[in-house]
Amino acid sequence: MASKRKVIIVENLSRVFKVGDSEIHALNNLSFDVDEGELVIILGQSGAGKTTLLNIIGGMDQATSGKLIVDDIDITKYSKKQLTDYRRNYVGFVFQFYNLMSNLTALENVELSVEMCKDAYSPKDILEKVGLKERMNNFPGQLSGGEQQRVSIARAVAKNPRILLCDEPTGALDYNTGKQILSLLSNMCKEEHKTVIIVTHNSAIKDMADKVVYIRNGSVEKVQINENPKKIEEIEW
Repeated sequence: MASKRKVIIVENLSRVFKVGDSEIHALNNLSFDVDEGELVIILGQSGAGKTTLLNIIGGMDQATSGKLIVDDIDITKYSKKQLTDYRRNYVGFVFQFYNLMSNLTALENVELSVEMCKDAYSPKDILEKVGLKERMNNFPGQLSGGEQQRVSIARAVAKNPRILLCDEPTGALDYNTGKQILSLLSNMCKEEHKTVIIVTHNSAIKDMADKVVYIRNGSVEKVQINENPKKIEEIEW
């Protein structure tokens, strides 16, 4: 069997924040990799360094040392302009809080995100794919939390990114709606062939992933491969 192509290689990555005369080591020599088309869960408790790692992969923060190789390019060497282009064209973000523009409709929120992107999908087609065909002309205040998160996912996916980064995407949702969102993200991974990385502290959902990266105190504790990931419908918490 041919080996899968590695889309992300994290190599001895560290991030140190200076606070006065003190140093806070948010990440300590992390190393792992992500295959193209994988659904990866980065799992750890609050303060473990998960969001810092996600911000660096997403080009919103820069490492203090080490390498982050994305499609054979070490983006830790990128300039601010290169990182802006990388965020715009290469990465889609889904956050715990939806960050939608309240004065724009669901469709307009998605349209805004793709205005400066290359090879973007049709916003209408993506909103229909996430189950919002009848709601795309509604404003965020007229949508439920789950529907707003679907708009957020549509906004990220419509850019046609290579990598979809999700920071606690179900944290503000109830149990049933959260499972719907996780199922949607899993489907996006399989149907749209996206590489999806989900940061969470919820260990119960780890079985849906192709790979689980356990982080503790800014370091990789272990990496677990799931040969037969479960459907989210089969997972309880």
